[in-house]
Amino acid sequence: MIRKAKIYLGASALALVASLAIADVAVAQASTSTLRGTISDATTAETGGTVTATEISTGYVSRARIGSDGGYVLSGLRPGTYRITVTTVDGQTMDDTVTLSLGQVATLNLDVADRTGEEITATPETGATELGEIVVTGRRIFEVRTSEVATNVSQDQINNLPQINRNFLNFAALAPGVRVTEGDTERTISAGGQGAASINVFIDGQNQKSTIIDGGVAGQDDSRGNPFPQVAVQEFRVISQNFKAEYEQASSSIITSVTRSGTNDYHGDFFISYQPSDWTEEDGFGRAVGVERLQYGASLGGPIIRDRLHFFGAYERKDETRRNTVVLNRSEYAPLFAGDTGTFDAPFEEDLFFGKLSWSIDDRQRFDFSMTYRTENDIRDFGGINAYSRASQVNTDTLSFVARHQFQGDGFLNEAQLDFFEYNYNPTGLNFTDFGRQYIIFRDNRVDDPLIPETIGFQLNLNNRVDTVFNAGGRSDNQDIRQRNWTFRDDLTFNDLEWNGLHTVKAGFKWSNQNYYVNKQLGRNPQFYYDVTANPALNGSIDIPVAVTFGVEVPPADVTNNVIGLYIQDDWQLNDKLELNLGIRWDYEDNAVNNEYRTPQNIRDMLAAIQALPGYDFPSYFNPNDYITNGRDAFMGAFQPRIGFSYDVFGDERTVVFGGAGRYYDRIGFNFAFDERFKPTQFIKDIFFSIPGGFQNGNETIAWDPIYLTPEGLDPLLAATPGAGEVFLVNNDPEPPLTDQFNLGVRQKFGDFQTAVTLAYGKSRNLYAWYIANAGSETGDRFSGPTPASVGFPEFRNLIFFSNHDAEMTFKALYLTVDKPYNEEDRWGMTFTYTLSESERNGSRDVGVGGFDFDYNVPALSPTFPTKQDERHRIVASGMVGLPYDFMLSGIITLGSGLPFNVFNCPDATNPNICWNGGRPQKYDFIIPNAWAYRQVDLRLTKEFDMGHGQTIELIVDAINIFNYRNYGPDFEGDYNNPNFGRPFNQYLPTRSFQVGMRYQF
Repeated sequence: MIRKAKIYLGASALALVASLAIADVAVAQASTSTLRGTISDATTAETGGTVTATEISTGYVSRARIGSDGGYVLSGLRPGTYRITVTTVDGQTMDDTVTLSLGQVATLNLDVADRTGEEITATPETGATELGEIVVTGRRIFEVRTSEVATNVSQDQINNLPQINRNFLNFAALAPGVRVTEGDTERTISAGGQGAASINVFIDGQNQKSTIIDGGVAGQDDSRGNPFPQVAVQEFRVISQNFKAEYEQASSSIITSVTRSGTNDYHGDFFISYQPSDWTEEDGFGRAVGVERLQYGASLGGPIIRDRLHFFGAYERKDETRRNTVVLNRSEYAPLFAGDTGTFDAPFEEDLFFGKLSWSIDDRQRFDFSMTYRTENDIRDFGGINAYSRASQVNTDTLSFVARHQFQGDGFLNEAQLDFFEYNYNPTGLNFTDFGRQYIIFRDNRVDDPLIPETIGFQLNLNNRVDTVFNAGGRSDNQDIRQRNWTFRDDLTFNDLEWNGLHTVKAGFKWSNQNYYVNKQLGRNPQFYYDVTANPALNGSIDIPVAVTFGVEVPPADVTNNVIGLYIQDDWQLNDKLELNLGIRWDYEDNAVNNEYRTPQNIRDMLAAIQALPGYDFPSYFNPNDYITNGRDAFMGAFQPRIGFSYDVFGDERTVVFGGAGRYYDRIGFNFAFDERFKPTQFIKDIFFSIPGGFQNGNETIAWDPIYLTPEGLDPLLAATPGAGEVFLVNNDPEPPLTDQFNLGVRQKFGDFQTAVTLAYGKSRNLYAWYIANAGSETGDRFSGPTPASVGFPEFRNLIFFSNHDAEMTFKALYLTVDKPYNEEDRWGMTFTYTLSESERNGSRDVGVGGFDFDYNVPALSPTFPTKQDERHRIVASGMVGLPYDFMLSGIITLGSGLPFNVFNCPDATNPNICWNGGRPQKYDFIIPNAWAYRQVDLRLTKEFDMGHGQTIELIVDAINIFNYRNYGPDFEGDYNNPNFGRPFNQYLPTRSFQVGMRYQF
């Protein structure tokens, strides 16, 4: 139950580490930070008195008492710059000013005798806040005493590092073990050797996990849009490993972000960026990938009541246009389709809205309310012989609000949050109400070939005897998939419990009501086949179709899942050097995998009939009783202990040894279990037509009538032409995927630099995929077993699929990070991350979870092989440097040794002769010879103009992949005996691209 407020912590941490610094320790928080320390008078600890933290930008005040040992803890602080005021019981006072980052547990020891703050680990990065014409600068505090492996990304980095699409999650790649991959239609984030589905993202503490389809982040699967307006992001934090008990539903990495708020001064900005289509290079195959891209937006924040009530709002717009060319592959038929050929725009449009109110009710209470709306529309999938009318339209919408109340008591902090989140994924045909038209000819036009009529359906489906001349009209499928979550959570933190040291104890509860709606109209828009040669053997013409492919309508699923999460964690400072982080979490879902589903009687009877066949037994790994259900019991065993430690070797927060271990449960996406109820009654049939009808040339045909051009007219024919669905069976006791993580490392500060070396290990289990139940043999033959039709159930197809949850994966890594934050004094900063890793798994080789494995009967029979995300070496380095005349240059270098591909006819394989993910792409030079299959250098140059009265204008030029390195993948020629072995078929984006922009701030 990831506390939303805690998630904000990750966002704040983001700002804190313009570096890769790990800055959280006790009491990790998703949207807040903690300041702690001791108050003394010379060498004597002060007892009693108060410490107040006043946020410079808003005037909000938080208070804490000084304990009997002189210690104090201020928790629930929003990341920002604070004036810290100490008042002792005898009236002594002192002030200091510091800047805190998201998720940070910072230490600030103060000596009232000196009347000045103790010199502590402080980065030179400035935490500057404008108050009219006054700029208040606080020392930014590093906290190295944490067991987490985390990276913070600051607003400076988000605003100033080069990028071309304003997706703040791009910078998650600055964290070790994290990879961001961009393609034509989506951008994915993977971590820890696992796929995108294993991560989770929190914005202002709100869980943004996609619980219904893949993608990890809701709205990122099959989308090139941005999940959130970047202008509204204050900072974020990537926790690569060993996240605390408050975090949920992730087995690799957590990303937490905090949003901007209004202040006591009116601040705003307006930005615009533009990239013409000819500012993008073609790829290595000579294909134009030019995108005309226009992005613009604005933000405004300020006071409604100074020191009490503030507002902030933001809007961003993205317009991208690709241009696809529609052509014919048979020029002799050009007159038939003259109006459909040419070049057409493929537009993408996205609007992002964000609004927030922040209210300091009094010195103890704060209330925040925010709303976010995202809508996007992407027209794609046409070109070549597919007319513009054949395009698909992918619609994505998200809507959320977060209401959060914080109460600071004497020695405790309570954070309560109610939020709503809805994600709707709706890919459909651009012209779904217009029937599809596929214009074909039979190869060699051999109308007298006796094989043609009898097998036309087989030919049309697989195109093995048919050449397609042109496709027009609407596409066949429409999907409407939605998740809707109402979530309440409450977290209670006790700041200053003393027993053999100081304890900060945090406990939390979460309840979420999650509704899943899935409506898949597969094949529901009829697809007609026309013989452009007017083949007399089939009685067809250019106007009368010879066949139609059409799918049966299946009722949508509309189910509810209740989620409960409980956790408790204790951050225990045994002394000034050693700290332990102890926690445990438990999660429960009452309908995570179709728990209310009842197996239909015909499926029960079919399985019993196969089982009763003389001389045949289902393979030992498939027992039908484990899959026939009258309702499944919910999984109760998701207990997740987590432990970490940090040891400050010299007590000066410069050399820290840290480590930890923990268990992390993820979840099974509902779209996987949905197939159990959807597939058995869903099928697509071919119906054949002729002018007279009846048995024609070996095929039973229907006399053509224009009424058949609509689904309503075809449904009676479909009912009279029985089809066969597929049987999918979900295990009655599926345990969700889990990962056990371990890490050990050391952090060292050298002046303004912070470094870390970490050994990381993860063992994932319960990875799931579909396997074949009616296999022909126990170990080898998967396709010759008895079929449903052979025992009297022709309503089902040949293969019976069952879910297996036994696949495993291991991840081993060495992380090296170096961070020197940017600051106004020396005007430069840098980060460097090197990841040496190895990830291996068994089972289905093509997907992380949820796909099909046609190669092995069960995971135990498969070899162990590298995962698709197994990149052995990866370097990401970033830097910013201030130049004369208010110029700034920034850059990101990304180097990778490349992802693997399958090798067929592999000389090192045994049975079969395939090395799964055994091939590696060709490597090229970049400083190190022949080391990198992936190389990308991005640069940004800005020039700022001071307009006076707090106004600036900034001109921006981005150069992405400036050397136009051709980063090939993920598909390569995998046949070892092919002379083109290793030849690539695809290229990752971006190619070399340029973009200009302007930002006005006041």
